[in-house]
Amino acid sequence: MSAHAYVLGYPHIAVDPAVSGGQPMVQGTRIPVATLVRSLQLGMDFDEILMQYPRLSPAELHAAFAYYLDHKAEVDELLQRAELPLEGAAVLEL
Repeated sequence: MSAHAYVLGYPHIAVDPAVSGGQPMVQGTRIPVATLVRSLQLGMDFDEILMQYPRLSPAELHAAFAYYLDHKAEVDELLQRAELPLEGAAVLEL
């Protein structure tokens, strides 16, 4: 993390304005909380997410989900902004 990064009031969760637009992420990684939440929303279970992100410990993943539960509106807004299709890009229909 850069010199301007700061740890939030959650173990393992930090924000660095110089990384990923300042999104909350797992400290020491570049994995945003929103990415982990999206994995859960897409149907992955806890163990599958840990297999997808082998650098994460169970405690770090729990901290990300705890952060989400306490900051749902903030993270949901990040997820919604990430879903906006780029002009001219194909939209995936599920």
